Amino acid sequence: MNRLCLALTLCAAVFAAACGGGGSTPTPPPPVGNFSNSSLSGQYAFSMSGSDAITGSFFARVGSFTADGNGNITTGIEDVNTAINGPQTLAFTASTYTVQADGRGIINLSNATGALSFSITMLSPTKGVIVETDLNATASGTFVIQNPNSFNTAGISGNYVFDFTGLDFGSVALGAPDSIVGQFVSTGSGTFSSGLLDENDNGVRSGAATFSSGSYQMDATNGPTFGRGTATFIANGVTFNYFFYVVNGSRIRFIESNSNALTIGDAVTQTSVPATNTNFNGNFAYSLSGVGSRSQLTRVGRFTADGSGGLGSIFADTNDGGTAAQVPSGSLSATTYAIDTNFPGSGRGTLTFTDSKLGTFSYVVYLSSSSGGVIQDVSKNTVADGNIQLQTGPPFSNSSLAGNYGFNFSGIGNNSTNGVLGEEDYVGQIALTSAASNNVSGVVDFSAFSSNQGAFLNVVVSGNGLTVGGDGTTSNGARNTLSLKLAGNPSTTLNFAAYIVNSQTIYVAGTDNARVISGTVTVQAP
Repeated sequence: MNRLCLALTLCAAVFAAACGGGGSTPTPPPPVGNFSNSSLSGQYAFSMSGSDAITGSFFARVGSFTADGNGNITTGIEDVNTAINGPQTLAFTASTYTVQADGRGIINLSNATGALSFSITMLSPTKGVIVETDLNATASGTFVIQNPNSFNTAGISGNYVFDFTGLDFGSVALGAPDSIVGQFVSTGSGTFSSGLLDENDNGVRSGAATFSSGSYQMDATNGPTFGRGTATFIANGVTFNYFFYVVNGSRIRFIESNSNALTIGDAVTQTSVPATNTNFNGNFAYSLSGVGSRSQLTRVGRFTADGSGGLGSIFADTNDGGTAAQVPSGSLSATTYAIDTNFPGSGRGTLTFTDSKLGTFSYVVYLSSSSGGVIQDVSKNTVADGNIQLQTGPPFSNSSLAGNYGFNFSGIGNNSTNGVLGEEDYVGQIALTSAASNNVSGVVDFSAFSSNQGAFLNVVVSGNGLTVGGDGTTSNGARNTLSLKLAGNPSTTLNFAAYIVNSQTIYVAGTDNARVISGTVTVQAP
């Protein structure tokens, strides 16, 4: 999901360099792999957010479509919420798609607003990443196969952790950045027996706020067919209203249905969350994006939790409005964490550390298990959120990470020729070899609304690729890097700090001053 586009509605940052304009690109080689049209077969729930081409305003869409395995989208529905027009529910008419051998493809959808086109990369037959590339808007997100057996009230049962992000229009005309993370417990009969959330609304933090009430219901018309429903909960005297789409009993996709707020995100089930500091230990990587003191912000990093409330081996890369910095830049102090025992079973905890040059970094986490969950940045002048996950499998190497990967990056770029600030969304596939350098090849589709062309399709990817310096915890602080050269006239190189979660997942954040982008690189499993 794209969090960085929020900055477009909030401010206009100045960057030092350009993202490329138009120009011809080399023809990519024939796709290689085991995907095909038959790989996309079944009913999928999608979730995306981005910015409108005309106004540049934030919007989000969540819905469901059915693919027949033969290139046809037979049915579907979506809920779209825009900063300009508010929420709408739209049905899809008969549409089409294609999937190539490398998992890349196109989904063409039609509804009452017209024709929509999306570039996708399949990670497996059950999930993929998606970017809108039709020039009407640009947006990033994911799609996941649904289980219709869960399309009922009882299908939502147990403990769930959630992360919703977007804008609040209550106090700022164009919207203020808003992040809501928390946990609720569903009875399986239409009510939430308890709930807890932390909201960071334009830097105003709620702290741990309990639900005073909460309920949900399936849509009588679209619930049985698409898993659609509505949910309401109240915390701190504020009422939150959402549409949702059930993926399965373990995941639900939400979009806020208020006209004065627009947040979007997922809720996932909890299992065996840490109850004390002792139960939270090991190496963790995290990735966040949102809005910082300068404008758009991204942060990736890792730390070791010692099981006694202490943090060690702390490394991070942050990019705030095109200014990149590394942690540690100075000396580190106050490196602590605490599992919140005031709310047992909630999975809530806090993390903090201070860099003598960069200041204090503060986070709230809601863990879905001892292996990870969601994370919210509550540092000064920051509204951001994302994922935290246990690192497994180090030491990493180019050999252990060789394989085919799908990726999705999103953020903000600036065209130095015309000074236009615009959202950028990338989706594609790369192959990593075991070589120490020049180890990447692939193809990407992307939208760059700072350029005159807007959308770029079938762009060849090469370059130095992934450089592995360990797992980010080496004694000299060596960082893993990812460098991707996008062919064109002129060509563009995307440079990232890379934090390896495991042999399947890499968190990346851009280190260029020309753009602020981040995302995930995920191994493909056809």
